Amino acid sequence: MNKQISIKVFLWMVMIWSAANLFAQAIYMGFNGVPFDGFAMIDSLGNWYYALVIIEVIVWVYVAMYFGKRLHSKINPPAQIQVNH
Repeated sequence: MNKQISIKVFLWMVMIWSAANLFAQAIYMGFNGVPFDGFAMIDSLGNWYYALVIIEVIVWVYVAMYFGKRLHSKINPPAQIQVNH
């Protein structure tokens, strides 16, 4: 399973994630009249907060490595070995 995610699919995933966050914020504001309270949400997580922070850091490191690898492959394309018969 060495297939890479294409940039189009990745961008669609980011757009869907952003739209879902905006939709959730709009629904919450519709019911409660105020936006999410980030500090109250963090306090309600208790010690699970640290586990979620670790997971989020891992995800962002993966995203950075993905784009770093793509940038590196564009800057330094693989060498072509020419074989003459």
